[in-house]
Amino acid sequence: MAQDNSKDNSANKYTNKYTKKTSIQKFLLLLCNIIMIVVALLSSYSYSITTENKSVALRLDNFCDSTDSMKQLTESYLHAEKGYVDNWAHYISSNNMTIDEAIKFVQNINTQGNRYAHFVDMDDFSAISTIADKNGNYSVNCYKTFYDTDTNACHAMIKKMQNMFKSQSGQVYVLGKYRVDGLQQTVISVGTRVYLNIGNNKTKPYLLLRLLPVDYLKNACAFPTEYKSAEISLINSNGEYVIQSPSMKSRTFYDYIRGYNFQNDYNKVDELANKIKSSDSGLLQYKDYRNENCYWYYSSFGKNLDLYIIGYIPVKDINSVNMNWSIVAIICGTVLFLTILDTFYILSINHSLRKAASEAEHASQAKTQFLSTISHDIRTPMNGVLGMTQIAKKHLNDPEYMGECLDKVSLAGNHLLTLINDILDISKIESGKMAISIEPFSLKDCVNEVVSIIRPQAEYKGISLEVNMHDIIYETLSADPLRLNQIITNLLTNAVKYTDNGGKVLFDISQSRLPDDDEKIRLKIVVSDNGIGMTKEFQETMYNSFTRALDSRTNKIQGTGLGLAIIKQLVDLMNGSIDCKSELRKGTTFTVYLDLAVLNEHKHLDTVNPDSLYEKNYDFSSLHVLVAEDNDLNWEIIKTMLSEYKVSCDRAVNGLECINTLTSSSKGFYDLILMDIQMPVLNGKEATRKIRENEDAYIRNIPIVAMTADAFAEDIKACKEAGMNAHIPKPINMKQILSVLITVLKKDYKF
Repeated sequence: MAQDNSKDNSANKYTNKYTKKTSIQKFLLLLCNIIMIVVALLSSYSYSITTENKSVALRLDNFCDSTDSMKQLTESYLHAEKGYVDNWAHYISSNNMTIDEAIKFVQNINTQGNRYAHFVDMDDFSAISTIADKNGNYSVNCYKTFYDTDTNACHAMIKKMQNMFKSQSGQVYVLGKYRVDGLQQTVISVGTRVYLNIGNNKTKPYLLLRLLPVDYLKNACAFPTEYKSAEISLINSNGEYVIQSPSMKSRTFYDYIRGYNFQNDYNKVDELANKIKSSDSGLLQYKDYRNENCYWYYSSFGKNLDLYIIGYIPVKDINSVNMNWSIVAIICGTVLFLTILDTFYILSINHSLRKAASEAEHASQAKTQFLSTISHDIRTPMNGVLGMTQIAKKHLNDPEYMGECLDKVSLAGNHLLTLINDILDISKIESGKMAISIEPFSLKDCVNEVVSIIRPQAEYKGISLEVNMHDIIYETLSADPLRLNQIITNLLTNAVKYTDNGGKVLFDISQSRLPDDDEKIRLKIVVSDNGIGMTKEFQETMYNSFTRALDSRTNKIQGTGLGLAIIKQLVDLMNGSIDCKSELRKGTTFTVYLDLAVLNEHKHLDTVNPDSLYEKNYDFSSLHVLVAEDNDLNWEIIKTMLSEYKVSCDRAVNGLECINTLTSSSKGFYDLILMDIQMPVLNGKEATRKIRENEDAYIRNIPIVAMTADAFAEDIKACKEAGMNAHIPKPINMKQILSVLITVLKKDYKF
């Protein structure tokens, strides 16, 4: 028994010793785990603080950069406006105009209705405006009021006007903001010196001011959507607002900061004003009207402009904490001992982030390239329009040369229109708003129309254009002729554009039957050239929007990089396919296959071919057209076009006048109404609805055709829903007008 007790005590001692050792090991293991977790948490916290500080600094830098970008945009806008007034002054002075001639010149050349000009006599600061106030007066007294009023603000305005009067071409001074008496409008202005003929072979210098409504400038200053609570203001050196953000309800910017930060401590206000005036830019931190700490970034436009941009955003929006996935990974990896699953998950996240960053970078580069390209390609034809117009004015006595100038203006204008249409098309395609309109058409007419456009371009470059149309089983097909025309035109345009002088372009079009479908045929379109060709690398991205091969061969050729993107998207919309074979310096061949529905040969096309309209003699002298158009220039264009075909027309300057003219005319006098949409008093759509509601059958059923610059599909749909019979987009195409006139002449009213 004693021996057994001894064995039990020995076992208990061993068990207790083992249990104690195990407990110590568990404690040490737990302690190590706790230490590891604490270290991981501290490391994570330290990393989080460091990362967040960097993120805050980056976000703050981005906010300041965005503010500077808006400043640069505004500054570019002001320089552009100064360019207008410099051009006006140079032309007026060069032509020795009187004050009346100068005013008429500005009224005629100024196409922007919300802009106008003042001619200021710097001897007594009297001024004359190019537009009348609500009382019909053209005289302006505000500048004389500045001169006669003994205040610091008025003295500053007069000094700016004198500096502006003495400035050289290219220097920009901004006057404002101020209110123009009689017009009840707040403006700023840029100006320059102009010399006017005052008689007796004498000239006198005046200050020519171009007035810019502040509201228009205000709409241009808006932060990107990522800064939802940010606001922008423009102030002058006295703190007075040129553009006042919604939250800054105070007389001046300095009053706002004082009211919510300094109370009545004007010394601090003076320190703030001096700090802003003495530096080009800076970052401040003050409270706003909600008593929230905010960042205030200011940047100067330069001494001449006397403008500062103020960007404001709450501190909490910049300092907002975003969970960093790398921190989550560290914690989870420590707790779960960095399992393989977590490792792969983190790697996958990082890969996605890198991919998203790469895509964002590519998108940013594409945007930058697009802005650069579109700026160049818009300015190039615009320069042609403005330049040749100026040249034509100087050769009015040489009709032949003036005709050549106008031909070049037309060519440049058409190029600009094509560019705009390409941008609108790719926008509609990518947004899913492009619709294919299926209708009967003549394949022969479609080909002839395209060739008539492309052949002059080829002949101008000395390129041989060979057209082969063979194995045509059905001439009449059912598809979207406009989009088919667009595909072929873009292919041929590219072929001619990228083929050197003396080269060759082949256009081959044929048909073949489909073995399993008797109601369709396969249309094969082949466009080949022996031009500069494309690299294999470029062929991989050539269907992307705004993509062009960038090298010395293509840089000198105009283009947005939209042609192939539009072709590919249209071919896909028509359920077709496109193939390309190209070799550098040897040429390119594009092949398009489209399966199109066929029509029996005896079926008649219920359409008028616009290309044949000029070849037929129609007598339109019996037609009377009522044109609702508020723009004088547009009215002159359509009146002249119609008069060439002996069509008599009357004008209504708004929708209400159109209705009154129609209802007061004798029954049956007008055969057609050409209706603009955007008009004062009553717009075109509302006027159409009222006409369609008239009790008189003649008035209610008169054909109405929209004639407007609103050319999107939704705009056309809205016109039709308002009761209009057809839609003609601006710029006005005489072929479309003739098609409408023939329809009215035949009285079938199938537009």
